[in-house]
Amino acid sequence: MISVITPTIRKEGLPLVKKALERQTVEYEWLIGSPFDPEMGTWVKDDFTGGVWTLNRCSNKLVQNAKGDIIVSIQDHTFCTPEALEKFVFYLKDHKDYVISGVGDKYDKVYPERGIKVWVDPRKRNTGQFRACNFNEIEGNFCALHKSAIYDVGGFQEDLDFLGYGMDWFCLLQRLNNKGYKFFIDETNESFSETHGRVKDWDSKNLINIKYEVTDVKYI
Repeated sequence: MISVITPTIRKEGLPLVKKALERQTVEYEWLIGSPFDPEMGTWVKDDFTGGVWTLNRCSNKLVQNAKGDIIVSIQDHTFCTPEALEKFVFYLKDHKDYVISGVGDKYDKVYPERGIKVWVDPRKRNTGQFRACNFNEIEGNFCALHKSAIYDVGGFQEDLDFLGYGMDWFCLLQRLNNKGYKFFIDETNESFSETHGRVKDWDSKNLINIKYEVTDVKYI
């Protein structure tokens, strides 16, 4: 089974993901980690307190509740083609050491028609190829890997929740890279994201600007 996970605090960004998933060509479950009842998918309540945010802790809770062997991360406000999940599974079914990311630009609106493009994915080479990449080119908003890989490195690093925003997937991928996992971009697997707001102190508390340590502690 495929488990799609979407941790979120933005309820308004979920209907777009729901619309995309309803068109998929393979079976899946959709787990939504949120402090509110999303009224769609399967609710995994984000009941964590303390810290700057709760994303890493909530992501681990989603993985722990997932029934599928393959985890597909789809962020809120994200749309994708009907073959998206099938394309991830095509490569992952025989390769437990693969981590795969699709590509995707951002628009001012996505559905039912795409609006003005406001950001172009710099990873796109417009070759339509499945190609190897560095771990830091994987984007957590639209990617897939085996659940066993997440457990292999102990899950998302929960202490980051208390230090600042961001670097959640980057830190997980960094530890996967240290263990020899392989990373790929599938340019045929495309997402379409809507622009959305962020919390006011995002820039000042972003971990990309704050020193942190990668740990080998087992969180899950």
